[in-house]
Parts: sequence; structure tokens; C-alpha cells
Amino acid sequence: GDHLKASSDLGVPLVAIGLLYAEGYFRQSLDADGWQQERYPLLDRAGMALTNTGVQVSIDLAGDHVPVSVWRADVGRIPMYLLDAPGVTDRLYGGDVEHRLRQEMVLGIAGVRALRALGLDPQVFHTNEGHAGFLAFERIRELVADGLSFDEAVEASRAGGVFTTHTPVPAGIDRFPHELIERYFGGYAHEVGISIDRLLAIGRRADEPGETRFNMAVMGLRLAARANGVAALHGAVSREMFNGLWPTVPVEEVPIGSITNGVHA
Repeated sequence: GDHLKASSDLGVPLVAIGLLYAEGYFRQSLDADGWQQERYPLLDRAGMALTNTGVQVSIDLAGDHVPVSVWRADVGRIPMYLLDAPGVTDRLYGGDVEHRLRQEMVLGIAGVRALRALGLDPQVFHTNEGHAGFLAFERIRELVADGLSFDEAVEASRAGGVFTTHTPVPAGIDRFPHELIERYFGGYAHEVGISIDRLLAIGRRADEPGETRFNMAVMGLRLAARANGVAALHGAVSREMFNGLWPTVPVEEVPIGSITNGVHA
């Protein structure tokens, strides 16, 4: 919200993509013993400041073909498009690790498809943390379909990629079991002409040999030409955290810069 309001004030040419959570945030109450109780009321789209764009895209989630509707909310002069996928975009921070993977696939992959269907052609894709990271896979797939090799497509898409890391502790970064990635992206790997092992390697670190899970931040850093933390100190912490991705580079020269996140008045 702060980012979009500031962009509107500054006239930054920006389009935002997010998820429309059908049950939004929970409503909280306390019972007679003082324990928190949560209710998840369904959001009424008609009662919100949303416009149905009429655009619908689809995504294959391990053989499950899910339709994704696109809604628009205007944040000042900035259009924000929200993706609505039945059974997937239900609750923020809800469900298990597989449900989270499905949500992140909708955000990243269906997000790019929604932009195309809306007739929008952004030149730079900014991934806020790793949650939308799969957008890089979709952009690579498009370029391979246009005739580039996988390696050429990676380089071409990286040029228009920016990655912001927020989480200053390893435990806060999304990591998915390799079995899940194989199930959901086996067909994708075949489509872009690489093995599943090569795809899995994009989200792994050589300095973590015992870690087999797919790391979304590692993928984000590898598939974006520029990266930043969200404060000067956080930039320094991030350069130290991810130094292992650039083992021959001194920690102060690791290519992760910083901006300072502001709060809109």
C-alpha cells in the first residue's frame, strides 16, 4: 500500500499484481476465558472498491487446470490487479506448504499471463520477496517459445528483473520440498528443454549441500539482474547472508544493494 501510494504521488509508471484472498484477514474476538477466536467471513466482491476486468487466464497446477479471474483496484493513479483463483487464493498465510506453493504459482505465473491478457507489456518486473518469484519461470517459458534457448532466455529475462529481499533470517525464507517442485514443474522443465535437476539447481546453494529444498530467495537472486535489501543495514546483512552464492566475491562486493523502505503519510 505504501509503495503504490508513493508511486501514485510521484507519477511512477507502475502496475501492481496481487492475490484477492476470498476470506481476507480473519475477524478476531475473545471468548469468556480470554482465548482468541477467529472467523473467516467471505468477502463480498460487489461491496469492495473493485472492478471486474472480465479477463480470465488459466494455470495448470500439477494437472489441475485452475481458472484465474482478474479484478482491478485503483490506488490513486496506480492500477492494482488482483488474481482470484477458486480454492487457491482463499486465505493469507493459510494452508500447508503445498497450498502456499500453489498460491505462489498463481501470483507469479498467472500474474504474467494476466498482464499479457490485459494488453500490458512492462519492461521491468519487480519481485517483492520470493512470493512472486515464479514470474521469472513464466517469462523464460515465453522467450523459449519465441525461439531462444533456455540459457538465452534466462539472460534476456534477467535484464528486466529486480528482486527485493526482506527477510534477514534464513528461517523466514520460503523453501519447498524438491518432490513438490518435481510434481508441479516437471512438465515445465521438459517444455523449456532442461532436466528437472537443472531446474532444481536454480533454487539451491552449493554451500548448503545437505539442503535439498528449493529456496525462493536463491532463485530470485539468480534470475534478477538487480537485487536490494530494504535498509542500509539490511543490505549489509543480506550481502553476508547470501555471500555463498558468490563465493569468490568479498562480502562487501556481493551485488545486493539497498533502498530504504518508507511509510506513506
